[in-house]
Amino acid sequence: MLSGEVYNLPPGAEPVVKNGDAVQLGSVMAETKLATANGGVVRLTEGKREIEIITASVLLDQSTVRMESMGGREQYVIQTANNQRFSLKVAPGTKVLNHHVVAELIDNKYRTQTGGIIKYAGVETAKRKSKADKGYEVIKGGAILWIPEECHEVNKDISLLLVEDGQYVEGGTEVVKDIFCQSTGIVEVIQKNDILREIVIKPGELHLLDEPPMNMGTEGELIYPGAETIEGLVVNELRYGEVVETPEGMALLLRPVVEFVVPDEPDVPSQASIAQQQGVGSAKSPIAIELRAIQRLPYKDGERVKSVEGLELLRTQLVLEMTRRLDNVGEGEGRTTGRLTDEHEGTSQLSADIELVNSSSPEDMRLQLVILESLVVRRDVAADPLGGSTQTKLLVSDGDQIAPGAVVARTEIQCKEAGLVRGIREGTEAIRRVLVVRSADQLVVPLDAPAEVKVGSLIVAGATLAAGVAAPESGQVVKVESNAVTLRLARPYRVSAGAILQIDNGDLVQRGDNLVLLVFERAKTGDIIQGLPRIEELLEARKPKEGCVLARRPGETQVVYEEDETVDIKVIEADGVVADYPIRPGQNALVTDSQQAEVGQPLTDGQANPHEILEIFFDYYKDEKGVYEAALVGLQMAQSFLVNEVQSVYQSQGIDISDKHIEVIVRQMTSKVRVDDGGDTTMLPGELVELRQIETVNQAMGITGGAPAQYTPVLLGITKASLNTDSFISAASFQETTRVLTEAAIEGKSDWLRGLKENVIIGRLIPAGTGYNAYEEPSMNSFEYDSSSGGSGVYGYGDSPSGDNYALRTVSEMGHSPTVIDNFSSGELDEEDPMEVVLDDRTARSYSLEEQGNFGAGGSSRPSFFDDEDMSDFP
Repeated sequence: MLSGEVYNLPPGAEPVVKNGDAVQLGSVMAETKLATANGGVVRLTEGKREIEIITASVLLDQSTVRMESMGGREQYVIQTANNQRFSLKVAPGTKVLNHHVVAELIDNKYRTQTGGIIKYAGVETAKRKSKADKGYEVIKGGAILWIPEECHEVNKDISLLLVEDGQYVEGGTEVVKDIFCQSTGIVEVIQKNDILREIVIKPGELHLLDEPPMNMGTEGELIYPGAETIEGLVVNELRYGEVVETPEGMALLLRPVVEFVVPDEPDVPSQASIAQQQGVGSAKSPIAIELRAIQRLPYKDGERVKSVEGLELLRTQLVLEMTRRLDNVGEGEGRTTGRLTDEHEGTSQLSADIELVNSSSPEDMRLQLVILESLVVRRDVAADPLGGSTQTKLLVSDGDQIAPGAVVARTEIQCKEAGLVRGIREGTEAIRRVLVVRSADQLVVPLDAPAEVKVGSLIVAGATLAAGVAAPESGQVVKVESNAVTLRLARPYRVSAGAILQIDNGDLVQRGDNLVLLVFERAKTGDIIQGLPRIEELLEARKPKEGCVLARRPGETQVVYEEDETVDIKVIEADGVVADYPIRPGQNALVTDSQQAEVGQPLTDGQANPHEILEIFFDYYKDEKGVYEAALVGLQMAQSFLVNEVQSVYQSQGIDISDKHIEVIVRQMTSKVRVDDGGDTTMLPGELVELRQIETVNQAMGITGGAPAQYTPVLLGITKASLNTDSFISAASFQETTRVLTEAAIEGKSDWLRGLKENVIIGRLIPAGTGYNAYEEPSMNSFEYDSSSGGSGVYGYGDSPSGDNYALRTVSEMGHSPTVIDNFSSGELDEEDPMEVVLDDRTARSYSLEEQGNFGAGGSSRPSFFDDEDMSDFP
């Protein structure tokens, strides 16, 4: 970082020096120009840092302004030639911006007596441009329908109420203590928590009803003349019908409607037509002004206005409109006007100054609008630490006539110390900084031997300049002589690999600017406590918060960048379809352009969603392999993902767990499917069924010709999977024990003890390993054994001659003694003792089959079972 004095130039400043120029103390380095956009007559005020330029002025010569006392306060009233009176909304001497209201018509034509409901009938309004605009401007005329009602805001205790809800009261009745109503009508009481909020009196005619009219809603509606609301009642005038509850019962209240006609254009002449421009010359002024008459509705359609005294429904206002003339039109085409924007060039801002001019009569005055362009003069700074001294010179005087674009003031940025100008880049959009190399930024090192460095070399402190001479400071060699080397002082900054540079080569920086963003990388903490939430997230099958984006189909990737950030990834599939994968803020793409993406491949960083993995593979293979095969593939991919993710958490701590323990859990999570359409089966949509069970039913449907069930594989968390099991013992041991056992008792459920957990709870041999014998043979009543050799058909776990680990093996193959075998083959069992018969699941099933189909009728054909005493003979 080479040293020097960097100057910040203010916005709009242009340097007046070039690279290599020598500057002295107080020399002008740059200057800013304050120019007028519109031109006009200069008006200066002593003590103000503001130059006002009068662009145009309008005198309302046919209107007089008088001071009158209205409503206990004095205000200015404008009397026009056609005897219309306006109230001046801005005090003389104040400045008014474009589109602001100057005056408002004094007219009681649209004034009501009380509050009420306003409805538009054909009136069209424009949207409010800003919140400062009070009301809606009328674009197209029509009519305003006013439904009067008197509303008192009370906020007192309910005990002070003197009338009841729905009561018909006369005008002057005391409704609440010290509050009297003005209208005659029905009372509506609005209360909350025994606090009386509002009292509304709705005037109108009351007609008792036996039942509400069929064609009338609860909100009330307009009833036009000639309509028959109830039998025998025909209205002659426009009414607003409303069904109310009175102490006498239900009644129809026909409320009066007042119609106010709104013209398309206000009957106030545009003040520009009677305006006379003076002072600057209307033909040359680039700004034209007028007081445009507009109509504004303060309330929107259907609004309920709460009031007792009455209000103005329509206001006619005079709004200041300033438009810019376009001078680039030919003589024959005439002049056109363009709408003036609120933002102007530079720091100028147009406003209109309201002034009162004396006329022939001392009481009557004239209203004059003077358009002013205000230019703020920069304050002089003696010594800015980053920008140098500034000095501003005014180039105009009071009363000068200036053209548009003329410079009225110039601010000079002066140099603080002598030196050489450097660092100005030619061809850039705007020059914001200038560098001055001072004498203090250079160091001359004397040499006794020839220099070993060249001009432009960057030297670190301690480096060799010549034989026996080391550089006292870091810097850049700017001059090499026979007996000396001149260094420009500098400071080196070491940057690690992968750091992000915030500056370019040759940029000008000041003290405190950011140079480089260093990136420190370290491995994530591998604490098992921090890993347990991740395991819970996986086994509960929760969706990760910042999940990655997965490719739904294979194809070639295409990464879209905007402003150096990845915003979109497109995958062009084999059939030409372009799939769009938008990227959320903060995500980084893991793929590059023209890379082949596979099904389910992560396209961005983050944790994958196992639900999405299952869905993607199921959708991809459904058309190719069928629903069952696709479900198997999707579940298998989800199983592999879950097992690998859980193992990665434990293995990061050096904890080695066999996959089978996690696989037992994951198998339960991925065993169910959700029925979408039951077809001709007995299954209901939304039901969770085992995959193999629904596939067996679908195969049966295929044989009988019925419609198979349609389903989608689902991934359940361990909590939900446990509560959706067929075994109520297993479900009750996990969560919601009382609810599960209660439902099982009500439904009369049976638990066949076909799983690990339920057998462990009961204390039986678990169905795993050698205990898995009961489920391998599909037909339990058809096994055979060789009685002549003393063998008995028993399931064992081991290598059979056929290579089946779960094959049926004889007792002799298992190495048991013939004596024990003979005792079993004799078939002598105490059938009276149920505990001796029902020993395991296989025995229970055989025992029930014997009762149903005479299984094992003879003693010789009865299968042999193990007694508790004989179990000791097994190795």
